[in-house]
Amino acid sequence: MTACARCETALEAGDLRCAICALPVPAAARASVAAPRAQVLRCGDCGAAIGFSAEAQAPRCGFCGHAMAIEQPSDPLEVAQWRLPFTVDRATAEARARSWLAGRGWWAPRTLAREAVLEALTPLAWAAWRVNAVALVAWAADSDAGAERSAWAPHAGRVELAFRDIVVPASRGLSARECRRLTPHYALASAVAIDDAAVDATPDAAPDAAPDAAIESFDVQRSAARHHAQRAIEAAARVLVQPHIPGRRYRNVRVACRIERQTTARVALPAWILAYRYRGAAYRAIIHGQRPDLVIGRPPLDRGKLAWLVAIAVLAALAAVAAIALRSR
Repeated sequence: MTACARCETALEAGDLRCAICALPVPAAARASVAAPRAQVLRCGDCGAAIGFSAEAQAPRCGFCGHAMAIEQPSDPLEVAQWRLPFTVDRATAEARARSWLAGRGWWAPRTLAREAVLEALTPLAWAAWRVNAVALVAWAADSDAGAERSAWAPHAGRVELAFRDIVVPASRGLSARECRRLTPHYALASAVAIDDAAVDATPDAAPDAAPDAAIESFDVQRSAARHHAQRAIEAAARVLVQPHIPGRRYRNVRVACRIERQTTARVALPAWILAYRYRGAAYRAIIHGQRPDLVIGRPPLDRGKLAWLVAIAVLAALAAVAAIALRSR
């Protein structure tokens, strides 16, 4: 692997500058880490990209069910290096989907579980970056330590912190909100290497409940994704510096991070995508690929109940106005 000529940091595919010292990467070095190009299937609705496989014969997007079109990227294709295995099999995912539909509460239509048509239950591995880094963090905050006439006193300091297993979503098929809810519940230590689009299983590795799951392609190059990683590191730093702030109470925590070492790996995270219809309208829910109790989705709302609630609110408002008018007489 090519290294930076100034700080000897390892250069990765797609780097135009060193991630640590920002030294420009010579063109010859960039050519030595060239990555392959390949065709991807691009969804025309949600924009998700799936690696193209003629054997898979999957003309529809697994994230939303829309028709997909073949796209030839002009940049080198970023592919997943690691994959977390599915521990939730299809039967468990389907049973959990039906129980989720039946338990949507008062706002959902009573007939949802009975009339919902399950069109597809697809195992998909969505794209994310796994970041490890060491950074010198300068922090500033207000604390009750040393406060005399005021309730707060300013404090500042510097500390070196290590950041491990920060997951930065790179999916276009899932929303940022969906990724945030799924991410904390993955067992990252269970990741296995991907070799030629197949899981390189070790003898002691847990069996994959969905070994043929499609893997989402990475649209963002590693060099372009680093500012997202920087923001994630700063967010984690605001939490990790709190034990270094004197006093019992603090506020206005601010940090500035100087990255000293950083490695990134492309990982594919498992999820079951449920596509269903209710009275002609399409809906989607996501079942965590390693925790079947975690289901994310927005079911249809009962319009009759909504209209009834609006009518009650209008009547209550009219009654309040009438009461005020009577009092003013």
